[in-house]
Amino acid sequence: MLDRASVDRLFVRSGPDGPAEAVVEAFGSGWRLRRWSLDAVEQESLGVYTSAELAETAWWRHLDQGRGHRTESASEMRRRLGED
Repeated sequence: MLDRASVDRLFVRSGPDGPAEAVVEAFGSGWRLRRWSLDAVEQESLGVYTSAELAETAWWRHLDQGRGHRTESASEMRRRLGED
């Protein structure tokens, strides 16, 4: 879930009482996603997205990939469904 910290900054949390896991900040005409850490050196940049919601989705996909889960591409999904 996105939790608004200020006009141009949101935290990504797993639930209303969960700790901040990532931060999404307004950046140019998009939104920059970074791993949350109190130590600025540990804040890993994870890309810029067109909306805060897309940045949040990218965060959860990033975690899934780290756990060994793989997100199939649109072409892989069409092939699996027999549409190609």
